[in-house]
Amino acid sequence: MPQLGETHFHPRSANLKDQTTVGRHGRASFVAGAAALGAVAAIPTRVRAANATVRIGMLDSYSGVLSDIGGYHKIGAQLAIDELNRSGRTKFELVFGDDNSKPAVGTTEVRRLVEQEKIDALIHGTSSAVALAIAPYTLQNGVFTLEIGPQDTSITADKASLTTYRFAPNAAMFAKVLAQRILARGKKWYFVVEDYAFGKDSYTRLAALLKRAGGTEVGADILKVGTNDFSSTMTKIRNTDAEQVILCQGGLDVALAAKAFVEFGLNKKMKLAGMTLEDFYFKTLPLDELAGATFAVIWSPIAPESKKLAADLGRGIRGPISYRHYMSYLAVKQLADRMQAAGTTKADALVKAFANHAFDAGKADKSTWRGCDHQLIQNTYAGEIVSAKEFARTNYLFKLTGETAALDAAGSCSSPEAVAASANFASQRIGERAGYETKTLS
Repeated sequence: MPQLGETHFHPRSANLKDQTTVGRHGRASFVAGAAALGAVAAIPTRVRAANATVRIGMLDSYSGVLSDIGGYHKIGAQLAIDELNRSGRTKFELVFGDDNSKPAVGTTEVRRLVEQEKIDALIHGTSSAVALAIAPYTLQNGVFTLEIGPQDTSITADKASLTTYRFAPNAAMFAKVLAQRILARGKKWYFVVEDYAFGKDSYTRLAALLKRAGGTEVGADILKVGTNDFSSTMTKIRNTDAEQVILCQGGLDVALAAKAFVEFGLNKKMKLAGMTLEDFYFKTLPLDELAGATFAVIWSPIAPESKKLAADLGRGIRGPISYRHYMSYLAVKQLADRMQAAGTTKADALVKAFANHAFDAGKADKSTWRGCDHQLIQNTYAGEIVSAKEFARTNYLFKLTGETAALDAAGSCSSPEAVAASANFASQRIGERAGYETKTLS
């Protein structure tokens, strides 16, 4: 069997209401001379956002195996920035960095964004491995980080960082909603596992749920990221008595594996399910042959409670709306909102502003940035791939077939994952960034 690889807040004392900036009280005159120069030198490094644009670093996979996801994130994020700049006094801009889905590249790029581009906060898009690699640096340098899509559970568990929050449901949350559907469809599973953090985390959690339910793991293949030839794996699966094939993969690899599942005729003798399938791969998939295949789903633009948010996104997006558009759009909007609430871009104040803040995320229940583990707890869904005819009608890849409420999906703050995160936070301190000018938002 493959093996798994891989609200305690301590701000420094500060009174935001007492923070001042040069020219704040509109002095009628300027006192020249050495005394005045000394006074200016003593002013803390802090400027008003009304006079200086807030720069948000957006690190994502714009090249490499996850670049298609990064492209969708970029569209949603820019749409949010454009809306913020049309309607608000504070101006925002995105500064992009490409991590190529590689931890070493991501670490180099985040240093460039922080030390050269002087970003005020960071949004990171896709790769769990990159998210885990950059967290120590952003903590040490006091850079607030909002993760959009990485789903490895450890990011908000035993490897949680005080300066990092996560938008996407983690693998543990997805496993719960998915298991409710697939346990009813058969108890002999064959796993296809991608050899990276999210893939192995997904496999470990789903395999454990299967075992507790009395099921049988028929087999499991671990494949490298970027695999496009699934003939060996599908041939092995065809020669088993598996009732379901479970894909624990990410990105385009999931769609290619699902396509191979049909090409080898497995759809005629067993069912298909998986932890995630990007909803924008509708052109890659043989929809009629895969109709009914079950995957975890983050959000649906055609759900009744999503209508307003889908309409907002639809004003700036041509064609089908993806949950990747949705996540990056809301992530930017929430970061700007919490900056306004904190009145500053300082990391410790943003951490506090996010903690336990609830908002409407286009779901039946409100979503909450939980302070104990920095996970956005939210309703999660299971969905089935629709037929080509149904897709033509709805313009969306999935119909929702199951839903798990936020707390049921995430567990309480006494869950092992949340307890591990809180223990990390208690031992961490947010560093100071050398030469950084904190911006004050009014």
